Amino acid sequence: MTYKFAAISGASSGIGRSVALKMARENVSVAIFARRIDKLENLAEEIKALNPHVKVFPFQGDVRDKDSVERFFNTCELEFGPLDIFVNNAGIAYSKPFTHLDGKQVQDLIETNFSGSIWSIYHAMRLFEKRNTGALINISSTTILKASQAVPLYAATKLGVAGLIRSLEEKYLTNKDIKIINIIPGPTLTDLVPGTIGRVDAESMISPDDIAHWIWLAINSPKNCKVSNLVLRNSGVF
Repeated sequence: MTYKFAAISGASSGIGRSVALKMARENVSVAIFARRIDKLENLAEEIKALNPHVKVFPFQGDVRDKDSVERFFNTCELEFGPLDIFVNNAGIAYSKPFTHLDGKQVQDLIETNFSGSIWSIYHAMRLFEKRNTGALINISSTTILKASQAVPLYAATKLGVAGLIRSLEEKYLTNKDIKIINIIPGPTLTDLVPGTIGRVDAESMISPDDIAHWIWLAINSPKNCKVSNLVLRNSGVF
């Protein structure tokens, strides 16, 4: 399949940013969604310099606002036409025991990682179903495979979304034109939990660029052999 247009949530930094740049290198136009418009605009300029032949659309929004998510997808298709790829990436984390989180942090985690993901996937899949084609990429976490004391509620939200992804995968398993792929990375060099990177050996962590590389390989896998859950483990000790 030839991919022409991808939408990416949480694209202002980390994995989302790397995925947007990878798509542009592969001649795929991108719609980038995040709260920080200054970072989106900087990324848009970087993409234009990298590949002047692709289109880029920065959209300021918040996945916690379901109306904002719906406007993003509607505007995307008006700007670029049919959506080929959606990368569900937006997420936050707090490295605290569950009972040490305050009420706002609990609410933000649930609304961003769980509700925000559900609404984003909902709107993307409605577009894919309408045309019977598309690739949904969900950025998950190895915390769904092994219990985490450090980020328990984050792990719970990721596990909940993974349940939806598994159900969608089963539904479309025999449909060769719709791909549902759950990317499960280990510790990654991002600012997901602010202030933590300096306390670990960064060289042992997964690079967001490496994750973008594997995403591209996964969505271009043969139609008769679908990639399901792709676990990416760091080579360091965590």
